[in-house]
Amino acid sequence: MPTNPPFLPIILLLILHYLLCDVVAAFEVPIPPSAAEIRASVVLPKPQLLQPVPVTQQVLLRSGTTAEIITCLPRQSSSLPSSQFDTKSFFSQLFYSFADNDKKLKQQPPGFVGSSTSADEKPVLAFIHGSFHAAWCWSEHYMPYFASLGYATVALSLQGTGGTPPTESGATKVKIQNHVDDLNAFLIGLSDVDGDDTEEGNLELKLGKSPRIVLIGHSFGGLAIMKWLEQYYDNDVVVDDDDQGGDEMIGRRNKRINLAGISLLCSVPPSGNGKMTTRFLLRSPIDSWKITAGFVMKKAITDKSICRTLFFDDSISEEEIEQYQQYFKRDTIATIDLIDLGKQLPSARADRRSGGAPFVDKLPSPSLVVAAADDFIVDLEGSKECARYFGLDDPIIVDSPHDVMLGKKWKNGADAILDWLQRL
Repeated sequence: MPTNPPFLPIILLLILHYLLCDVVAAFEVPIPPSAAEIRASVVLPKPQLLQPVPVTQQVLLRSGTTAEIITCLPRQSSSLPSSQFDTKSFFSQLFYSFADNDKKLKQQPPGFVGSSTSADEKPVLAFIHGSFHAAWCWSEHYMPYFASLGYATVALSLQGTGGTPPTESGATKVKIQNHVDDLNAFLIGLSDVDGDDTEEGNLELKLGKSPRIVLIGHSFGGLAIMKWLEQYYDNDVVVDDDDQGGDEMIGRRNKRINLAGISLLCSVPPSGNGKMTTRFLLRSPIDSWKITAGFVMKKAITDKSICRTLFFDDSISEEEIEQYQQYFKRDTIATIDLIDLGKQLPSARADRRSGGAPFVDKLPSPSLVVAAADDFIVDLEGSKECARYFGLDDPIIVDSPHDVMLGKKWKNGADAILDWLQRL
């Protein structure tokens, strides 16, 4: 008797096959035709940029001075949670190379995951303030701004300010050599040392051994830098870490100071305030009186109108003026000994014909001298004298009052510095 074909099992197999195909199709993922579509289909969480925060601390410099410094270092973005994998790495290994995307990654702001910006690739910016100011004046705008661009920044408060009182108890005057010694010790301290980061005078900032340093000075801070350069380049003797500080540093360069550049903003010229005072007196006795009253009589601390005229412009509010005056009061415990300074002004050693510094040919790179268009304290001729001292034809002029680092126009001076830094 013939056997009937197994129709029922065959029908069941066909139904099962159809169902399985339908289920598998539900899980199919279309393959994008190009790497661009793969990148577009990947959604990464936006990295959180951490704004660099200035930190104030007291340190003991190897010159023996207990000094206030402010640091503001570049920050990286917060890391992704451990539950999330590195999508860029995963897809780059499986599908494509990111070589064509490298340029875009390099243009991302510092702090983004995958950014090529590193503090090791850029010089350390060391800021030196002028009279009536301290390191705080750089921390409001300049230090966070440059740190956000990948530059490690550090500022020193000179002796006589509230954070760095004079080493001589009760002193009301500070000699220029004290500032030079402290500046030298400060710059040495920026460099890490082998094996022992607790060495006396080391600031333990982890900036590397002999990091490239760019010195940036404002107003009187510029003149202090000139005096330090005089002694730093007095001859070509280079020493290790011993015999630093005091008169012993004269003519002896420490190899831990790796100077990369000099920038002066509204700097007191090499000839000091004397010639400028004469020019002011001939041009306007009233303006000359305001400057004298503001500094010598310290009226800038008590008179808001004089304070605004000397340092700021109308963009600063009355409340801000009052706040800055409190800072000025704190930072005028002791002022520079002008009689002592007058005996050793940098101009005394400048070239008589060109006005150039004796060390101008030894500088590691072309310097930057910035003048402010609305500077009430340092006139344009004073800034031109600074430019000649550093072997430049003219200063760069920016739209700003004397305090280029404060107020609403702070970025004008900062951008001039940034443009120069990018060409070092």
